[in-house]
Amino acid sequence: MADHGINVSRADTAVATPNAATCGIPFVIGTAPLSKATGTAATAGTPVLCTSYTEAEEQLGYDNDWAKFTVCEVMYYHFKLCACQPVIFLPLAENAEAEAVAAAVEQVEACLTMFGIVPDLIMAPGFSKEATVAAALAAKAGSINGMFSGKALVDISAKTYTAAVQAKNAGTYDQKSILCWPNGTLGDLKFHGSTLMAGCLAETDTNNGGIPYESPSNKTVHIDGLCDDDGAAINLTYNQANVVDAAGICTFLNFMGSWTAWGNHTGCYPKSTDVKDYFIPLSRMFDYVSNTLIKTFWSKLDKPMNRRLIDTILDSANIWLNGLVGAGYLLGARVEMLENENPLTSLMAGKINLHVYMTPPSPAQEIDFVLEYDADYVTSALQS
Repeated sequence: MADHGINVSRADTAVATPNAATCGIPFVIGTAPLSKATGTAATAGTPVLCTSYTEAEEQLGYDNDWAKFTVCEVMYYHFKLCACQPVIFLPLAENAEAEAVAAAVEQVEACLTMFGIVPDLIMAPGFSKEATVAAALAAKAGSINGMFSGKALVDISAKTYTAAVQAKNAGTYDQKSILCWPNGTLGDLKFHGSTLMAGCLAETDTNNGGIPYESPSNKTVHIDGLCDDDGAAINLTYNQANVVDAAGICTFLNFMGSWTAWGNHTGCYPKSTDVKDYFIPLSRMFDYVSNTLIKTFWSKLDKPMNRRLIDTILDSANIWLNGLVGAGYLLGARVEMLENENPLTSLMAGKINLHVYMTPPSPAQEIDFVLEYDADYVTSALQS
């Protein structure tokens, strides 16, 4: 039958909307007082997503004995002092030891299927002082679900700043770890350095629209002092803090009238000379872009590999990256399909290689002024 009339159909949009990765979301492994949960208690060993202190207390319980129940300090600091959310907790039995914590790191894999979220900060306050736990955290941070990247927040146990540097140098750390020392205090409360750093990163990311392009260094932390694991006070001077920073450890400093995080470097510094690895914000921006590209173009997998598909991916990625450049989150970025990276045999096998060029801004960690006496001003001021 002849079609007599007007028909309208809708074609797929040629440009894909970016599915941005989440940033500043901690995955916290620790012991919890589940018997004190005010609502339906969570199951030990199963991830729990919480968006408020009340919700965390309902599912995990709360106890002031933070040395025994390590998730409670993160609940208190992150929700009450930083007002950041969400947090994904992995509660363990109160008698859990380092071996159980290291094994529990694998449960971060469940977060994507359970909550649709890939946490980018993996931590186990207190427990991460053990080498086995720190290694497990870093290994998983570099390959979440086999493809996503994040950072492990690791505590260092030391009584002095020189001992902290020695402990760091004695270990093997890379860009997947952010090392923290010492503990912080607020009145009678004591927080592990990883707890403080998680809150600082979350606050900084939140203030920047969820883009991790800014360093946590010189950002406020909610403490009034520092201490070692035994509670003995630590008075860290500016010069001492710089020694710790130069070793690739993030610390905390009371300078210019407020307490702040101090240090721009990941655990690979100073051994690594690759700026995209040793600066925290650069390394996190590479993680962020990688994770976003994976999430955005996952739906394109197994589509017919033709010019239209390639152009859609290139155009969508470049438009998104240009937006990051325009907002100041990147100094420049582009995606290209290079001929020398895409031989005929690879294309025949259904493999496309796309090359992303990007430059996040480095933190301005040194600003120098040169003062010079200019005699010409004497002439201009005193002679007519």
